[in-house]
Amino acid sequence: MENLPPDGLASFSLLSSAVSPVRRTEWAERYVEDFLSLPFFAEFVFRDVQTTERGKSEQVADFLIFHRGTGILIEQKFQENPTARTGQKIDLWARKQAKEGWSQLRRAFTRSRNFPVWCDHPRQGRVEFQDGLPPIRHAIVALEVRRPVDLNPIAGELPLDHYGIPISYLALNDLLNLAILLRSIPELTDYLSARRSLSAADLRQIGGEEALFSFYLLNEGSFVGCSGINDARLAVAADKERLNSALERKFEADQYAHLMEYVADELATRLPNYAEGVPDPLLRAYDPPDRRQNYLEVQAELSDLRLRERSELGRVFHGTIERLGEVDRGFTFRAVRFDSMPDWVYVVGAAKNIDRAELLSKIIELMGGAMAFYKKSKCLVMVDREGTGYELALSRPGVRPKPEHVEAGRRLFGNLRTTTIPLNFLPHGET
Repeated sequence: MENLPPDGLASFSLLSSAVSPVRRTEWAERYVEDFLSLPFFAEFVFRDVQTTERGKSEQVADFLIFHRGTGILIEQKFQENPTARTGQKIDLWARKQAKEGWSQLRRAFTRSRNFPVWCDHPRQGRVEFQDGLPPIRHAIVALEVRRPVDLNPIAGELPLDHYGIPISYLALNDLLNLAILLRSIPELTDYLSARRSLSAADLRQIGGEEALFSFYLLNEGSFVGCSGINDARLAVAADKERLNSALERKFEADQYAHLMEYVADELATRLPNYAEGVPDPLLRAYDPPDRRQNYLEVQAELSDLRLRERSELGRVFHGTIERLGEVDRGFTFRAVRFDSMPDWVYVVGAAKNIDRAELLSKIIELMGGAMAFYKKSKCLVMVDREGTGYELALSRPGVRPKPEHVEAGRRLFGNLRTTTIPLNFLPHGET
């Protein structure tokens, strides 16, 4: 498949990283930022969130993953030398750092909302939240440990909830693997919420996430019937063959999710000659170069999709690109709809040797026609230009179909074959 970033589903270990000329903890924070930015989109991952009180800058959180007005807050603790501690020293370090992580979360939650928080984002520059932290749906303390650690000896100092905000304690490696396996912010939020059904004692055990996620995967995105980490280990061990089959299907399907993530990431960089060959009426639909906002809205819409939806949209997009094959010139497209997104129709296409002005006109016609034909109020069109770039268009709110849109819809979409595919938590083929 062309244009795909390297897959990230292999087991990840921060602990085997190469020596860095900067302090390891500083390097590791930036590495985690890059890692989370792949599946969750860089524009929604904020590292080193700060505030200024009485003229002094203070850190509010290591990470804020922000999505549709709410966030996941993360405090992480690294070891400067992870090989220096063994045995009981690891347990003591982890318990001390878990307390410190919770203390930092508590300070973040209780800060006055009279002071804005901000982040120097590598792409967006200074991003400010004027009313302080946005509403937080989940908070995580992530510890860099090589083996499971029991935090229950200090359970009284590690709350699992703060005024309705769930607090999770995870190994950092497990958090990163969850990010790369779940791949979307809605899916991670669902997993953390479902995980709350475990006992308080299990919620203070870190390092057992592989068994828990495997159970969750085999149980169609649920912990129903799981009495704890040990029960999950036994259930997974007894169903190893089905788990391996599920992981293989998931790995294959997720490759197409990578394509959507790649497209979203590419939106952050506009071609220097983007205005070349674009008629003035269409050029006015683009953001000014110094005030780009539309691409963030497109990314937000893509980030709303769950993993199976993201994968299916990528699969159809890839297949549409492949349809042009070896032809010298052509244009092809398909339409995709999801039951979970009842207002939306997605149109994916591919073009070869099509004049840009002509292509943009086709995209506008496709958008109006799709919205009219499928009776949808929102539309996103994505077109591949011979593997060299993408053209994307997002409908404006409140657009209503005109007679020419209805006619275009019948002509463009009336003869397309419709296929219905169930999108379960596991990819197609599960037993």
